[in-house]
Amino acid sequence: MRGVRPTMPATPYNAQHLAGDTWVVPGLTNAGFIDGLVIDTCEDEAPFAGVAVERLVITHGHADHFAIGHVLRDAGARVAVARDDAALVENPDINIRGMFSWAKPGDFLTTKLFRGTPCPVDEYLEDFTDERAEVIGLPGHTLGHCGFLTRDGVLFTGDALYLTSLWERHPLPYAIDPGQVAASLRRISEIECEWVVPAHGYPVTREEAHGHVEHHLAQLAEIEQLLLDELREAMTTEQAIALVSQRRGLRENPASYWLAVTTVKGFLGDLLNRGAIEFYVHEHAGWWRTAK
Repeated sequence: MRGVRPTMPATPYNAQHLAGDTWVVPGLTNAGFIDGLVIDTCEDEAPFAGVAVERLVITHGHADHFAIGHVLRDAGARVAVARDDAALVENPDINIRGMFSWAKPGDFLTTKLFRGTPCPVDEYLEDFTDERAEVIGLPGHTLGHCGFLTRDGVLFTGDALYLTSLWERHPLPYAIDPGQVAASLRRISEIECEWVVPAHGYPVTREEAHGHVEHHLAQLAEIEQLLLDELREAMTTEQAIALVSQRRGLRENPASYWLAVTTVKGFLGDLLNRGAIEFYVHEHAGWWRTAK
């Protein structure tokens, strides 16, 4: 009928209902939707076409979690992320530079997970209040990594939790601070909720999530023990990275290597801070060994 405007879709067309007003938008990165509030973004603009989005909250500053953030912001959404991760969203190149000790790498050496389209940030999650979702600090994967607990009891955990099945494809998940990752996993187990939605995988009930949390913690402990055992004989940083990569069955390619560099250094730094290992320089190389 002439003069009648088409009705805007209330939710993304592929959204799956979980509880109350909370929906999951499945993709390579799972997104959340609750009455105009979006939690992370999938890689595809199509599900959000014509959907009224008032606010976008981002769990952390890796590009696969804000892939279409700039599109939603251009359409009127306000973007919020933790202060520590805001610069990564506004300038994804910082992630890449950080992996290379701030030197400029060649494009061949970078991973698409860190390359993305910059998105301006309008507010910090530290100042965020919204009755639709509560911010839950879950650092370790990045400094400012956060989860979101919706008013319907659905906890979106970003990359803080890897489901058991995901470990088969990603046996060494990226982490800048494995100690913080472990603390965040324990916090996930303590939160009262009905559903847990990791960014990669599928929604699980709170009871099911406990098993996935325990598996994740066990994997962290296994990697830590590997280093403690093998560093009885001193190793260089590169040797430690190679050891963990080989034992965990990582693919031998540039992307896997550079992601492992950060993660293994994270384990080494955590063990060093706890006094479990020692660091020294010999013949212009950094060496690590189990503390005597």
